[in-house]
Amino acid sequence: MASPPPGAGAGAGEPHEVAVNRLRLVGAPETNKVMAGELSRLVRRATDGIRLPQPRKLGTGQLLYPFDERVARVAATYHRTCSRVLWDLFETRAGRLEPLYDELVDAMAADDRGWRWDGATFSVVARNVDEFAAGPRQVVGAVKNAIVDAAATRAMSLKVDAEHPDIVFRVRMHDDAVSVSVDLAGRAMHVRGYRARGGAAPLRENLAATLLMLARYDARSEILVDPMAGSGTIAIEAALMARAAPAASDGRRLALERLPAFGRSEAEPEALFADTEPRIWASDVDQRTLAIARQNAIGAGVADDLRLRAKDAFDVTPDLVTRAFGADPKTPGLIVSNPPYGERIGGSADDIVALYDRMTRWLDAWRGWRAAFLVGHPEFESVLGRRARVRKPINNGPLRAHFLLYDLE
Repeated sequence: MASPPPGAGAGAGEPHEVAVNRLRLVGAPETNKVMAGELSRLVRRATDGIRLPQPRKLGTGQLLYPFDERVARVAATYHRTCSRVLWDLFETRAGRLEPLYDELVDAMAADDRGWRWDGATFSVVARNVDEFAAGPRQVVGAVKNAIVDAAATRAMSLKVDAEHPDIVFRVRMHDDAVSVSVDLAGRAMHVRGYRARGGAAPLRENLAATLLMLARYDARSEILVDPMAGSGTIAIEAALMARAAPAASDGRRLALERLPAFGRSEAEPEALFADTEPRIWASDVDQRTLAIARQNAIGAGVADDLRLRAKDAFDVTPDLVTRAFGADPKTPGLIVSNPPYGERIGGSADDIVALYDRMTRWLDAWRGWRAAFLVGHPEFESVLGRRARVRKPINNGPLRAHFLLYDLE
């Protein structure tokens, strides 16, 4: 576990107090609880029983933990509901460019944690810094200069490389504090690498994982059904989450393995629950879309876990699904779906409402199951005519949406 330098964690305002030592998970708004629950489960399985403290929450989509190298590696390797895994190194409340540079360069020059090395290349990306007295480009420039100049005091040469950097620094602002962090994965966590192509309105991978966590999908006992699977993201994420497989499916090495504080792992990461055998049905009425889903499932290495069928959603029945897996007809299950709501696909407003009306009658056949939906149409709930056990705002990219969980009785 890396140790913070002297003074870390004290109040801001003096150069030697600018250094911090935190693990930051960044996700979509309203996902703090889901991200924390997933990380706790993964860490318990992957380590010798580390118990995580309660994280500090920044808004509804960021979590802060005391930095621990083992926990950070688990998060960057396996966490599926977040979008970034960051190592917070510095934080300052400087409100102008000059003191921002001065505080960072002094703190970086004095810092001997293993986040840099001679000859490393880097890039700096700033987000959510609109409240700073200068523009994002000026903030990025000040941070870049501090990194280069601080390295020079330690006889190191670091160079900017925007295209293929060894280290990606991310600058964020919250409550007037500017934080400088290293991106431990080196990429957006939702970019898994298996999705060669998307459908007409592809769901982000980390959002699909969030839906599954909110629905409390249990691959050990439940059959999962997505009757409007599109390019297969929900089904594929369900198969990967069931085994707690590494988040990246394309074999890419994590950026943290280039950092001296971590070092390269010789062994390829393995699934944490490798013996789980998920039962997942995914169907779509469009043959071409289903072909994309099959290609994506092959890329993710889970094609054998899925029953991919070209079928109208309303022709899918509990009997058909349980027979496909040779399961007892009374086997409990979970429906998870992102039905169309007219923003990008689905037809006219009347077509959408008619679809929801058919869904109401279709759900009557699934008594004893649960059903979870991500919907953004204002009439979905009234047409469905059921009371959701869980109702939670979860935006689908720029679209306002809600997660709804029903007990089908």
